[in-house]
Amino acid sequence: MKKDLILKSICYILIPIFIIAIIISVCSIAIQHNDNFNEDQYYRTTGFVAVYMNDISNACEDLIYNNEQYYNIKDGDITIYFTGVQEYYSNVKDFNYLIIYKNKALTNVELTDSTKTIEGIQKYINEKEQVKKVNIIKGKISADNEMLQTNGIQYLGNLKNKYYTITDTETTSEEVNTSNREYITTSYNDFEIYSSYQEEFKENSEQLMILDFLNAASIITDNSYVIIPICSVLTLLMILYLIIYIGSDKKLNDFDKIPFEIIGSISVLISLIPLIAGASFSDYDYNMTISFIFTTYLIIYVVLMFCLTTLIKRIKTKSFWKTTLVGKIYFWLKKEFKKIFTTLAYSTNITAKVIVYAAIIFIIAFFILIMFRDSAIMIFLELILFGNVLYKIIKVLKDYSKIENKLKEMTQGNNQIELNTEEFVPELKNTAKYINHISEGVENAIQDRMKSERLKAELITNVSHDIKTPLTSIINYVDLLKNETIENQKAKEYIEILDNKSQRLKKLTEDLIEASKVSTGNVSLNMEKINIVELVNQAVGEFEDRFKKHNLNTIINSTENEIYIMADSKYMYRVIENLFSNVAKYALENSRVYIDLKKFDKSVKVEIKNISKEKLNISADELMQRFVRGDKSRATEGSGLGISIAQNLTELQNGKFNLILDGDLFKIQMEFELYK
Repeated sequence: MKKDLILKSICYILIPIFIIAIIISVCSIAIQHNDNFNEDQYYRTTGFVAVYMNDISNACEDLIYNNEQYYNIKDGDITIYFTGVQEYYSNVKDFNYLIIYKNKALTNVELTDSTKTIEGIQKYINEKEQVKKVNIIKGKISADNEMLQTNGIQYLGNLKNKYYTITDTETTSEEVNTSNREYITTSYNDFEIYSSYQEEFKENSEQLMILDFLNAASIITDNSYVIIPICSVLTLLMILYLIIYIGSDKKLNDFDKIPFEIIGSISVLISLIPLIAGASFSDYDYNMTISFIFTTYLIIYVVLMFCLTTLIKRIKTKSFWKTTLVGKIYFWLKKEFKKIFTTLAYSTNITAKVIVYAAIIFIIAFFILIMFRDSAIMIFLELILFGNVLYKIIKVLKDYSKIENKLKEMTQGNNQIELNTEEFVPELKNTAKYINHISEGVENAIQDRMKSERLKAELITNVSHDIKTPLTSIINYVDLLKNETIENQKAKEYIEILDNKSQRLKKLTEDLIEASKVSTGNVSLNMEKINIVELVNQAVGEFEDRFKKHNLNTIINSTENEIYIMADSKYMYRVIENLFSNVAKYALENSRVYIDLKKFDKSVKVEIKNISKEKLNISADELMQRFVRGDKSRATEGSGLGISIAQNLTELQNGKFNLILDGDLFKIQMEFELYK
């Protein structure tokens, strides 16, 4: 797993590096065969001619349309407009021009004492050293560059500018209209153009920046023909490895569960941020441009990897459509239509009735609208119709509410009140009738069970009483035999066994009688204020010998010495006695027994915990039933009634009884209301 993670990380790092190497190599090969990046050849290409003539054309348009924004001086009848020394036209280096049209001229040559006239500017352009001159006079071009000389004019063929002048000089700007305008169209034949340039790549030009970058990356460009195939193969292999590795566990994380359209939209926005920021660059800066390109590339790569990774995982887990907004809408619509179809198809009879009823209501409403459309009675009749529909709906909901309340009463054990089926709408009459039958059946079953429980309790009580009378005689005669002087040792052992067994049978009989009384509620309680702490300490004292016999160390934790509850002291002691007896029988020898008494704002909790010596392979619910013992081998004494009696007596005294088994930990929790 760790090895795969390392390989995956290496692939993510190397892929963008190899792609950059491939791009640089391809660009290097392409540029080597491109005259636009060869300084000696570029100025002999039609591309340069197009760029240069485009600059001239833009300057002519500025002269016609934008001259008012420039600083100007007068040279006789001609107004000379100065654009400024900045070279904002294309990549032509040391580009200077003078364009004359009628009584106006435009130049980017700085106006000094020697260049403040047309003649001075012409002289400056023509006498400049190491430059190539291009002049266009009356549609004829004269250029030091043969390519410009031959093909320059064809690029000025579309140089047509249309403008108007005002024929009435007294007209204000607010009064100008089409009637007093004279429209004029110019072409390159109307201009005198003097210009010059230097045949070197301009500093910070695109060509020079690209060439400088390729020179800086010479380790790649010098080995382009080797790098392209090797990097292409390695990149393809790494992409294939990632495709196989991604989503191999077929699990989606929280990111993969976001709708894919949202991820795609956010990715596009993140990718556009550097592009929008780059559009605000006003000047070329080599270092800034290279840094910007690489930053943009890395951002787009990371975003693209996130998108492709989650896309592959979604496809592999066959959950692509489920994790798209379109898919979610589709599956939701499918589910809703299925519900509607299931509802309609479940009972064709009810569906047909609803459709017929709706159709009748619609026909009646339409008939009222047609017949009484121009009368105020239409609104009255429509309200009556609407009220009838509303009454039907309320009636159905009311009947449904009656059924719901009846079911609620049944869950609470009330099965006496029947639904009046005559009050229900026809569609719900049978439902009400069936619920009445169910309620009657449940009530009969409850009565039968109660009768069975009562008979069982009476049987146990009667049998216990019948056993108790002869048992008392047996115990009395055994006591008499014990008082006799008997020399036979065997006879003494038999008498001892008879005594133990008769006492055990007596205890079982008493438990049966008490369990019967408690389960039927036939117990007379004398509720009084008792100190539960004192009662527990008293019980611990009485069981001290039995606990010591099994080396059980009793630890009592109590928040206070006096904690009072309302209970019957006799039966409360019986509860504690039964639980301690259970501890003495089943607790692990040489262990501790914890008794916690906790006082809260409104309640008191008594908790008894010990470790069982036998494996508790029985549930807590089963252990609280009558005649069930944790010692399934029945090797120990006991009737299996102790916990059941303790639970019933606790609940009769308004307490709560809970048994918890946690491994071999046996825990009894009782809760009573605090006496205040």
